Amino acid sequence: MQFNAALSVGAWSGNRVLDDRHGVLARAFAASASAGLSDSVRLKVDGTVYQFPQERGDDTRTALREAYLQWDGEETQVRLGPQIVAWGRADRVNPTDNVTARDYTSPLAVDETQRIGAPALSVIRELGEAGRLSLVAKRFRPSKGPSDNNELGLPARPHHDETEYALKFDRTGEAFDWSVSYFDGLEKLRSLQLVRGAGGRILGASRGYAPLRAFGVDGAATVGEWGLRGELARLRFRDTRYGTTDGRLSHWYGIAGVETNLPHAATASIQYFFRHFGEAPVLGNVTAAEEALRRRLRIANNQFHKYQDGFTVRYGQRLWNDRVDYELVGMVNLREHDYAIRPRVNVRYSDHIKFSAGADVFRGREESFFGSIKKNTVAFAEVVFIY
Repeated sequence: MQFNAALSVGAWSGNRVLDDRHGVLARAFAASASAGLSDSVRLKVDGTVYQFPQERGDDTRTALREAYLQWDGEETQVRLGPQIVAWGRADRVNPTDNVTARDYTSPLAVDETQRIGAPALSVIRELGEAGRLSLVAKRFRPSKGPSDNNELGLPARPHHDETEYALKFDRTGEAFDWSVSYFDGLEKLRSLQLVRGAGGRILGASRGYAPLRAFGVDGAATVGEWGLRGELARLRFRDTRYGTTDGRLSHWYGIAGVETNLPHAATASIQYFFRHFGEAPVLGNVTAAEEALRRRLRIANNQFHKYQDGFTVRYGQRLWNDRVDYELVGMVNLREHDYAIRPRVNVRYSDHIKFSAGADVFRGREESFFGSIKKNTVAFAEVVFIY
């Protein structure tokens, strides 16, 4: 049996839910265990418990990330139970990764620890040199976003089918890896949609999770000292009765970039991303009340122009035999000129104690995506005890 655990205590300047609370203390305990029940069956459990003042007092929350049984055959692997399914080959921005939810409000500084598993049955079949086929059937579980608490007053849109399906064919070669994928389910991060009454009259806005079908391709290749990565997805939403501008718009979502290793154990990457909507989100020829609602939808759904694009950059380095590492990540939207910057530094004092510090900085005008969440600009410092 294998067992790993970590206890972290950190001081945060904010609590990641867009309120005005400052100077909060976060405590988190994460543990994972796996055990072989037989030659072909294994059990894995991974969970987190944390206290982070958000809704009421020292709000305590639990997250069972994974708890599944895994059977391994000669060419087939089957997993049953809550599990995480992560797709995509680009650096952190993954248009094809629509299967698993995330908790964007947790006091967990590492991106991968934000993922939340959901009850699922997954089957992976090795096809020899042809590649690998993955099939997933799962229950819907939504992401938790920073605006959730502020939007509780909006009416919730029902979603009738919470069963989701995903399929991926993956090919790994010597010089080029690629895959094609399909997902049929619900979006994981909420969207807002206009509510209409008799005759199409607009009454307000609602909050919910739009039905989504996503077709995706991704690839990665190495050319000399450069790594090339990219993803492209067609996201089709089916959540509108009166017109596509009432809510989430179907669109193409893509990203492509390069990365390389630099001297002194450093790495760097740059990526270009874009979204191309089927129609432009419009504000003209509407009443003042409708214009205010549509502006709120533009921000909440990150839909400002028919074509939106931007860049991500990352630079990181490991020092002193990997006892210290740091990273600087940035993202900018070119049309709205809003941006996010995220520095991180980790110091490994010993095999059992690690110190971490960092910040999430969001800037931009109020009617922009990163500008709308600038209250979530936080700095933190924590100590992690590893068992």
